[in-house]
Amino acid sequence: MSPGDPTGSPPPRQDARRRYVWLAAKLAFSAAILGLVISRNDPRALLAALRGISATAFVSSAGLITLTAVIGTWRWAAVMQAYGAERLPGPGRLLQLYFMGFFYNLWLPGGVGGDVVRGVASREAFGDAGATAGLTVVFVERLCGLLGLFFFVGVSFSLWPLPGVQVPVVYAALAISAAAGGVLAVALAPRLAPLLPGFLGRIAARVPTLARRGPFALALGLSTLTHFFTALSGHVLVADLAPEVSWTHSLTVVSLAAVSAFFPLTHAGAGIREGAFVQLYAPLGVPGAVAVAASLALFATQLVVSGVGGLVSVLRADAPRPATLETEAPRSEP
Repeated sequence: MSPGDPTGSPPPRQDARRRYVWLAAKLAFSAAILGLVISRNDPRALLAALRGISATAFVSSAGLITLTAVIGTWRWAAVMQAYGAERLPGPGRLLQLYFMGFFYNLWLPGGVGGDVVRGVASREAFGDAGATAGLTVVFVERLCGLLGLFFFVGVSFSLWPLPGVQVPVVYAALAISAAAGGVLAVALAPRLAPLLPGFLGRIAARVPTLARRGPFALALGLSTLTHFFTALSGHVLVADLAPEVSWTHSLTVVSLAAVSAFFPLTHAGAGIREGAFVQLYAPLGVPGAVAVAASLALFATQLVVSGVGGLVSVLRADAPRPATLETEAPRSEP
């Protein structure tokens, strides 16, 4: 850091070193947890389960993942409208950027984050506010997804509890309450900023003022819909190997396991997601090897969909390039 640096931000090399160390830690932790889960199952049974997943089930799961990406694009557009976007990119452009973000998040962790790609590339929607507003709105859109997941988990576990799993109803109520509280916090963030301490206050101050309530409510509803189809994408893989499992129970299991994707020490929830599949499908009579195979296949469908969609988007002539994005992305305050 130079003496005249008013921001106090770390030098680029030091910042890059931290990112690589963090990436290495995430990959090592994910590999260790995944290896532990796999080691607790018969390798031959796991291999047989992986081979037993039909092409029809895999393609169906991939189709549902693609549908969630389309709905996610719609949600992103709704959030931009809710926060006063002056002019939205066309549907094709939004879908292109969404798939690029999906691709970067799953295939290039630690490089240019998919959220940065979407935020900077969509800067034209916010006029003078530019990339800063675009990045903040992508953050809000991701938060809407998390709130929708909490709501979906609470409702699904209330309606379709797992046999033998005794979870007080109050926990489901707490999940729903947390989702509702989060919605209010996001909507009122600019007003709450002066009342919050230090770091939380600075984050809240960066959230734009909610301009339209209708699109914001639509975005929350679409968030719940994306988790519904994500859960179904996991169910078709499990049901291919264990037909006795009902789709309603899979809504509960897969949505609970999806929380693992937000665990910061893993890459996309790898390892923790497989462990959750094993533990939560066990009361339904699903062998551990089958649960692990279904979870790995679900991650594989996400990799395929994000890979194909992302590569098609990147190969387009008007696709933003990583070097450009890194240059134009605004620096975070310390």
